[in-house]
Amino acid sequence: MYFTFRELAAVALTGGTNYFVDLRKEAGKWLIEVSVLDAGKKVQQKYLVQTNRGKTKTWKYLDDALAFVNEYCANCQNLSIAVDGKVWKLRSEEREAGTQQS
Repeated sequence: MYFTFRELAAVALTGGTNYFVDLRKEAGKWLIEVSVLDAGKKVQQKYLVQTNRGKTKTWKYLDDALAFVNEYCANCQNLSIAVDGKVWKLRSEEREAGTQQS
């Protein structure tokens, strides 16, 4: 199954709270596979990110793929990212109105 970038952003906005994003290199290019997790952290469904024309989206450089994740998964409350097997877990924090973090 596939997500376009718009679908990925829409799911993040409509209540998806747990994602696992796997960035991996295949044939010299980076691709992204997104797994939506249930409350028990079990995979419900996996999606490759594709272009609007239906081809799997790839990136030549890892920083471009990470910029894509930053832009289109910004509303994910709990996001885990794997890059070539190493996993980072990111959690959103609610801040009180009017407070700043330094």
